[in-house]
Amino acid sequence: MKFIAQINKLLPYFKKPSDINSFDNILVVSNSGLGDTILSTPSIVSLRNSFPDINITFMVNKKMFPLFDGFEFVDSFVLYSSGFFSQLRIINNLRKRKIDTIFLFHSNGPEDIFFSVFSGAKNILKMTDNPNHEYKKIFINSPNLTTKHDIEKKLDLVRLFNPDKVYKKMLIPKHFYSENSYLKKDPGIKYIGMQLGAQDIYKMWPIDNFICLAEKICKEFSNIKFVMLGSTKYEQNLVKKFQLGFSGSDLIVNLCGNSSIQSLPKILNDLELLITNDTGTLHLAIALQIKTVSLFGPTDSKIFGPYQDFNLHEVIQVDGSIVNNVPKKQRGQEGMALISVDKVFNKVYESLNV
Repeated sequence: MKFIAQINKLLPYFKKPSDINSFDNILVVSNSGLGDTILSTPSIVSLRNSFPDINITFMVNKKMFPLFDGFEFVDSFVLYSSGFFSQLRIINNLRKRKIDTIFLFHSNGPEDIFFSVFSGAKNILKMTDNPNHEYKKIFINSPNLTTKHDIEKKLDLVRLFNPDKVYKKMLIPKHFYSENSYLKKDPGIKYIGMQLGAQDIYKMWPIDNFICLAEKICKEFSNIKFVMLGSTKYEQNLVKKFQLGFSGSDLIVNLCGNSSIQSLPKILNDLELLITNDTGTLHLAIALQIKTVSLFGPTDSKIFGPYQDFNLHEVIQVDGSIVNNVPKKQRGQEGMALISVDKVFNKVYESLNV
């Protein structure tokens, strides 16, 4: 709380958004996970298309940078990592760049306020639905924010400056849309991606359900192979459980923990369909126009689900809010378990037969 008090002393030196008439050298920040970063790209594209002469620096998590290197709508990058000394290096970098305005599209506090306030920028903007936030002289408060899609929340920050070209589709660097195949594909085989994990356990469909789903798919289709996606140790353990429980071990292509972030677009481009929880991989597949079947329980697909090319995407949403009254670290899979195997199979069947 002492940190908040000290920062609040500096707030009078910053302009309120209504006082900002123009900007020339901006920093756009989306420095957390894969999905949140991709969800910020429509706002970045809108800024570039509406204000073509400004300089745009993009702050991304250093782990995500290989996926955004070469993004043609920004001029340069600042790579983010957490920790006090990393923050000092970031502040030094930003001060040298003479940033005048910062758009905090998705970032974790209070570190984002720390590097923003000491960056030398006079304008700092961030969306929040909390009217009593300690940093309300910096943040923009918007009513009914929780009912909007996350893309629209970020675009509302851009709309403060009357952009003449608002863009709502997620994008990644254009070279990813035309790169060569990653998989050594067998002729006539349809490859279905599966993302068994998610950032939090309460967003994960139970592994036994994924196994039952795979068995049903194999009974209906004779030309299927499953590509297992993910990276974390937890996801790798989920894949091991899947391999032990699924009868068709020869139908599994296990890339979980065996591929890099920059190879993920190539892998997704090889898929006929992706079946996934609410994950960053889902948003990447949407950006690449890959068919998806996505599973939502405690999280709201109207906020975090597909927002473009709706004909390519099947969404299964149940009311999984039964876990939302429990602290996040204690939440289980009760909400996601409400999604039946048959319901998911029917959506997969429709997607594969279109």
